[in-house]
Amino acid sequence: MRKTSANLIVAAIFACGTVTVASPAAASVCVGTYQQCLDLGVDKNYGVVALGNGKTFNANSGPITGGVLVGNHVVTSSSGGNNGHIDNLYTDGTATGSLFTTLQNGVGSTTTVPTTLTASALLNATNVSAYAASLTPILTFSSLTGTQIFNGNGGLNVYDVTGNMQNVLLTLNGGANDYYVFNISGNLQTNQAMTLGAGLDPNHILFNLLGTSGNIFQTSGGDVLYGTYLSTHGGDFQFSELNLDGQLINTAGAIQFVSGSTLTYTPPPVPEPATWAMMLLGFGAIGASMRLRRRRAVALASS
Repeated sequence: MRKTSANLIVAAIFACGTVTVASPAAASVCVGTYQQCLDLGVDKNYGVVALGNGKTFNANSGPITGGVLVGNHVVTSSSGGNNGHIDNLYTDGTATGSLFTTLQNGVGSTTTVPTTLTASALLNATNVSAYAASLTPILTFSSLTGTQIFNGNGGLNVYDVTGNMQNVLLTLNGGANDYYVFNISGNLQTNQAMTLGAGLDPNHILFNLLGTSGNIFQTSGGDVLYGTYLSTHGGDFQFSELNLDGQLINTAGAIQFVSGSTLTYTPPPVPEPATWAMMLLGFGAIGASMRLRRRRAVALASS
């Protein structure tokens, strides 16, 4: 519940409007840095975010570590076999189905979160996807296949794929300051292993999947993938032997996490309560300072 409380504090801080930086709820019209505008906010706390209204999230594989958030009337199902396990499940109470109770190795813990949290997660994902799609690409490809090596420029690296990305033997090079965004209008299908250069943070890699129907993200064995895979437009995820170090976020389509798939994700650390108190005091001081400046300005203007 500590994580949930922290999430609600963050939502309250951003909702008050006194802090505009790093607010993913405003990402579609974001005027901050790309680091701020690509920040997924509350979604970063979970390895899987499944919020497709009436869509299915089926799992019989695992383990899935890093937490799973389900809500917005998603339909859950599971079955035994394939070492299926979810470490921590978070639900807003609207998710229906088995809630993965028939996984071979079960669910470690289940926590109920408010619908305001899942609504924030949905909005964050939608706006980050829209912001990412609006970025000017370094290169645009009609499709991607074969061996592809991308070298980071030390900052933001954006590539658009107007068609499909299929079985790409992908290498991404760069350092801690590199961010990669791939906007993919077609389908992403792979049975290949991705390679990351030393120093590149998997959390700085975003595959923004823009397809609206069918299996827009599909694996068929042999793949090792990194990064965040984000879909907000209605396309489905279907996996076989997925080995992912990163996140799956689908707010409008189905997820089939089956056939020997695994997911490992480490959420960013949550500040201690004392740290939150310091932050809130700091925000309060900023607000007080701004009000004082306004009063002084008014006084000078009337003198």
